[in-house]
Amino acid sequence: LESVEFQPLFGPNSRAEVPVIGTINRPGGPEIISGQVDRLVIRDNDILIVDYKTNRPPPTRPDDVSLVYLRQMSAYRGILKQIWPGKDIVCALLWTDGPRIMSLPEYLLDL
Repeated sequence: LESVEFQPLFGPNSRAEVPVIGTINRPGGPEIISGQVDRLVIRDNDILIVDYKTNRPPPTRPDDVSLVYLRQMSAYRGILKQIWPGKDIVCALLWTDGPRIMSLPEYLLDL
């Protein structure tokens, strides 16, 4: 909690366990999504969403992240883009084994 790297996740502009629900378009058609974002940080130019993961050991590269996690974050990003259309939605995973935060590039989330 004292690490400079993680301070924004627990600052005054952050929220814990934020429920999200909405419809996103998938290749097979619209899909209703309901979930819970572990941490949501509202910043001036973007929204940061972070999900905690407990894999041991965690992947070292975003390209090695499980497709299940990428689909989850992609869905959350799709819903939040509808809520905040003028802001970028930045996605990251916080691996509790470490701990270590991993930003997910957009190309992995454009499913």
